[in-house]
Amino acid sequence: RLPQNMLRGSEKPFTPVNRLKRERVAHNKKRTADEATALEKKLLAGERKKRRKLEAAGIDYEFGGYEAAVAQREKKRKRAASA
Repeated sequence: RLPQNMLRGSEKPFTPVNRLKRERVAHNKKRTADEATALEKKLLAGERKKRRKLEAAGIDYEFGGYEAAVAQREKKRKRAASA
């Protein structure tokens, strides 16, 4: 004798989970302002760490990176606010 609910839903076809779509939706979700600033801080900290490592190794390498992108965005915001 089997429990009543043991084979419940067995007549339905199996539909696999689209993991790619699930991950894409999670990755591309709209972020709040707090989340965006936290992510920006994390990226800038990592970039500063990388610059210090390069400098400590004696490598003279300049790149714009996230700092340049943030500065450019702030410049655009100031220009838009003053107009």
